[in-house]
Amino acid sequence: MRLAIVDDSFLNRKTLKEKLLPYAEVELVLEADNGADYLEKLKELAPAQHPQIVLMDLEMPFLDGISAISISKVKYPELKFIVLTIYEDTDRIFEAIKAGANGYLLKEDKAVNIVEALESVLNYDNIPMSPAIARSAMRLLCEENRPNITPSESQLLSDREMDVLKLMVKGHRYSDIAARLFISPNTVRTHVNNVYKKLHLSSKSEMMELARKNNWL
Repeated sequence: MRLAIVDDSFLNRKTLKEKLLPYAEVELVLEADNGADYLEKLKELAPAQHPQIVLMDLEMPFLDGISAISISKVKYPELKFIVLTIYEDTDRIFEAIKAGANGYLLKEDKAVNIVEALESVLNYDNIPMSPAIARSAMRLLCEENRPNITPSESQLLSDREMDVLKLMVKGHRYSDIAARLFISPNTVRTHVNNVYKKLHLSSKSEMMELARKNNWL
């Protein structure tokens, strides 16, 4: 996985690189300290060397993360973005997603969770969120009138897909779900991807909201 890191804090970039260093499948191809610097460095790379996914901070001088994502999505639509932030600001979550972000994590998240999110975005086009972020998003969604899934739609899920969904909304990671259900993490990812497609979901927060309304918890 070719990766870019964009953050105005040298310490944050250093910490993140050290977190990801043990993962041989992650290759850092670009590092920048703000959105403008990122776009300039990206132009210097051959297309084959472009990152597949960018870990993007939000609050940066010269060009912030949301603006950088918006510009990139026009110029480089194939790139994926995961926002890394210290904030649980719900408004910023949706601003970033509307700009084109593919996930939203907290900087304090463990390396294994970040790598799992990278794989989820690249392999399954999911929208991973830290549990704290997902809870903030869910609180906002609960204030809106959102339709329930009809019984016929819920019956689209297999028994195993429903088992995986229930464990997902309780906050279990893929590896935990795999251990509980005696299946592989890759099989868990496949089931999760099927749930998203069958129920027309675009984020874990939507999954949690629908599960709550349908008493699946």
